[in-house]
Amino acid sequence: MRPRFDTYLRYEELAETLRGLEEERPGLCRVYSIGESYEGREVLLAEVTNGETGPAEEKPAFWVDGNTHAGEVTGSMAALYLVDYLLAGYGENEQVTRLLDRQAFYVLPRLSPDGAERYLTTPHTLRATVKPWPEPEEEPGLHPEDLDGDGSILQMRVEDPDGEWRVSEGDERLLVPRAPDEDEPGATYYRLYREGLFKDYDGFDRKVARPLYGLDMNRQYPYHWQEEAEQGGAGPYPLSEPEARAQIDFLLAHKNIFGVHTYHTFCGAILRPYSNKPDDEIPEHDLAVYKALGDRGTELTGYPNISVYHDFRYDRKKLMTGAFDDWAYDYYGVFAFTIEFWSAARAAGVEVEDFIEFSRNPSEEALLKLLLWNDRELGGEGFVPWTPFEHPQLGRVEIGGWKTKFTIQNPPHHLLEAECEKLTHFALSHAAAAPRLETELETGEPAPGLRKIELRVRNAGYLPTNVSRVAADKELVKPVAAEIRLPEGAELVSGEREVELGHLAGRSALSGTWKNPASFGGLPSDHAARAVWVVRGEGVVEVEVRSEKAGTIRLKTG
Repeated sequence: MRPRFDTYLRYEELAETLRGLEEERPGLCRVYSIGESYEGREVLLAEVTNGETGPAEEKPAFWVDGNTHAGEVTGSMAALYLVDYLLAGYGENEQVTRLLDRQAFYVLPRLSPDGAERYLTTPHTLRATVKPWPEPEEEPGLHPEDLDGDGSILQMRVEDPDGEWRVSEGDERLLVPRAPDEDEPGATYYRLYREGLFKDYDGFDRKVARPLYGLDMNRQYPYHWQEEAEQGGAGPYPLSEPEARAQIDFLLAHKNIFGVHTYHTFCGAILRPYSNKPDDEIPEHDLAVYKALGDRGTELTGYPNISVYHDFRYDRKKLMTGAFDDWAYDYYGVFAFTIEFWSAARAAGVEVEDFIEFSRNPSEEALLKLLLWNDRELGGEGFVPWTPFEHPQLGRVEIGGWKTKFTIQNPPHHLLEAECEKLTHFALSHAAAAPRLETELETGEPAPGLRKIELRVRNAGYLPTNVSRVAADKELVKPVAAEIRLPEGAELVSGEREVELGHLAGRSALSGTWKNPASFGGLPSDHAARAVWVVRGEGVVEVEVRSEKAGTIRLKTG
């Protein structure tokens, strides 16, 4: 039975579904743990490939993970959708069949299983893990709580003549900022708080406490990591959390991974490195490839592809570091994208040019469109009308506002599958850009008793065997190598037993060059290489061609 994609699965349900897929297609799917979470849950990974054409570790591999952030549960469902799509499509879908015969996929649906479980089973939200950070217990101040027991933590509005908010004239549910000169006699103004209680409340100070669970997994990777004082949520040291450490350990042990997608929410965009450097510090080849892959993603999904540094910075005066995609590109040497699923604004017909600015200062017109979308698409269920409540500390308040979990942060359940489906096509497109070796082995007799064996290797893929210019410059990927193995009694007359063939260019060599075919003068044949040996003796000669990113091929003489 295929999984449903109109709901968000809890940990045990997700694990059971993955195991079920493994049982249904044992020749295509293996599910195993790569580590344990803070609370002891297994961090499960699905390895998907056609085992009959070779083991995963000897093929180019594409990595997808989801749910780095606890509340971004769309990522885990989209990753599960990819696994299911691959397994269901093998033998039926030409592209899927070709990819699984040639390549492997490593898919980790839920990197933050503890945080996601709390998110899905309680009214609370949190950034990543349930490990307290930076303090071991709650600080004084306002802490979110579901006071009215409706299953959601919403907002509280409190009447105050000095308040910053007023009711919109367009919809009485909507609060909008009070104008600088607005001071109408008899008008009602409000202050807004998260629904919750104040710890150590003295009847006067109403400060907001820092979250108890303040760790942000996507700030604690080793790429230019900054300590807590510089960047909140980064943890005590790089990879301090077992989930992120298990993820990186796996990648370092599997050098066959050539591409990375990491699934997040919620602005509907394809993000690329760097977070802390402008585009002119990216090698020309790599920037052109990032744009080519990203443009294809935009064609398939409708999501814009943008630079984090140029288009997605929370603070123009500060640089974000410690992100997984930056590490994967700059330290691991592959093209990595962060996929931000879902945009409620776009679903409501709101054009958003700058997501960060929109999230901080949305227009009244945009918010009214969101409410109309809620009424039309969700039957009004996404927004709770303001309802009087007797707060034990503040007295009379009103509780209401957006149920953000499955309206703003994640798609409503009935819209989830469509989001998963379109981003799966981008993953397949990027995976199809893998470096791909094709080989020929020819034999001849240059003299009696001697055999000339000539190996020709070419890269028929889009990406070079080193994948990126950064990887080549930093020597992160070993060159392609060929090794000859002789039968007993045979002798190597000329040539080395193991030959380094260097890296082989792919079609991406055109990237960043003049592409007009009428004017283009051609590229050197650095997509191909050869090795020649002379052997004395009879018997079957074996040749093994190895590339960390393009896989292993074994050949035999007739």
